[in-house]
Amino acid sequence: MVIVYVLAALVLIVLIASGCLARYLVYPPRPTFDETLRLEAAMRYLRDYDETKNTFYTIRSFDGYELHAELIEADAPSDKYVILSHGYSYDRHGSIKYTHLFRALGYNCVIYDSRGHGLNKKAPCAFGVTECRDLRALIDDSYARFGKDIFLGLHGESMGSALTMLCLGQQPPVRFAVLDCGYADFRSVIEGKLRSFHLPRLMLWPVELMCRVLFRVSILRANPADALRENDVPLCLIHGESDTLIPVSHAAKIKAATRGYCEVHTFPGAEHARSFLSDEPRYLRILTAFIQKVEKTEVPDHG
Repeated sequence: MVIVYVLAALVLIVLIASGCLARYLVYPPRPTFDETLRLEAAMRYLRDYDETKNTFYTIRSFDGYELHAELIEADAPSDKYVILSHGYSYDRHGSIKYTHLFRALGYNCVIYDSRGHGLNKKAPCAFGVTECRDLRALIDDSYARFGKDIFLGLHGESMGSALTMLCLGQQPPVRFAVLDCGYADFRSVIEGKLRSFHLPRLMLWPVELMCRVLFRVSILRANPADALRENDVPLCLIHGESDTLIPVSHAAKIKAATRGYCEVHTFPGAEHARSFLSDEPRYLRILTAFIQKVEKTEVPDHG
């Protein structure tokens, strides 16, 4: 009888711990919208942001959820646009540093707050599974708002990169995607975090259970690389070689998964989402060469 009580207590402890971890993952602690702006300013990432021509707007996603977005126009009139997706537990201010690069190449930039982030209404994070449908809504809105003949590309950082890949699985009408430090599958990321906490990988299963039961979110469904099996959109992968959160090996998995053109660029010494910080001039050179290449390719039929 004592053994039964002990086992029951252990199961209860595991479920409580898994529930806490599940909640932490789905509703992570995050800085406020104003705090991220101050953080980016402290890193000197804003630069001439206050002097650019910005338009703020909202769109309704597939389920009626409201997304806050912002258009940062290029210096000269252009039919080239890029939608930038930020990382986990942050907001659209994290995308501003990349807009300087794209604007230098003549692109209008659309940045937005991912579901449950920034100025958006509170919502559980689905690690890209739901968020990719929001990105598709932004793509459709961009063609409706700016013109059906625009040249449209995507950029994503970390989870923004993952949700971009998942969106590409829907075969949206876009010309390119730049994927910075994205994960090929979220399961391996969580397993890595469990190891860092000295917890067994078996903890993944009760965490998955609690995510499903409490929040209707699945860790195991977030498999961005699998979404690329039918992808023909050219990809530019960027990853820091010292990334311990999402190891650089994920880039190789992503390249192996896509059937379209793909190039990989790694940054020595760069930690997670720090490739830009480690060598901005090289980042711009890579972006410039890649975009010049894809701009010469045949324009697909948007239907």
